[in-house]
Amino acid sequence: MNTHKDDVPVFVILHRLIHMSKYQAYKRLDDFDLKPSQAGILFVLSCNGKLSQRELAERIGITPPSMTVALRKMETRGYIEKEPDEKDQRIIRILLTEKGESCVEDIRTVMDEMEAVLYQNMTQEEKMLLRRLLLQMQENLLDSKEFRGLEMALIMERTCPAMKDRI
Repeated sequence: MNTHKDDVPVFVILHRLIHMSKYQAYKRLDDFDLKPSQAGILFVLSCNGKLSQRELAERIGITPPSMTVALRKMETRGYIEKEPDEKDQRIIRILLTEKGESCVEDIRTVMDEMEAVLYQNMTQEEKMLLRRLLLQMQENLLDSKEFRGLEMALIMERTCPAMKDRI
C-alpha cells in the first residue's frame, strides 16, 4: 500500500522526525563519547548550575537509577564532578568540569546545526508557529487522562523502557 505523502498522519510524521533526529544526534555526539541524554544533562547543568541527582533526574525526565548510571559514565569521562552540598552533607551536588563546560559549547553547535537542517526553507514566523503548535500538542497530551498527574520520567519509562539503558 503506497500512501500519498499528504495522507500520512501527523503522528507518523512526528514518529519519523524523532527517529531521524535521534539518529543524527547519536552520530554527531559520538565524537564526544556522549549519548543525547547525557548531552542534555550537561546542558541542564550549564543552565542551572549545581543540582542534586534528584533535581537533575526530574529536569531531564528520567528515573534516578538511570541518572546514576549516566552520571557514573560522565564522571569517568571527566565531564562532571560531584561535591557535598554546603548546607546538607547528605546531598551530593553535580557540577560541570572545565571539560564539561567546553563540551556544552560543542553541543550548542551541534544543536544549531541540527536545527538549521530542520528549519531550512522556513520563515521565522513559520518556525515560531511550529514551536508553539508542538508545545500545545505536548500540553494537550499532558492534560489528557492517560498522563494527568504523571511525572515525565515515569511517562518516558512507560513509553520507551529501552531508553533508560541508552543513557
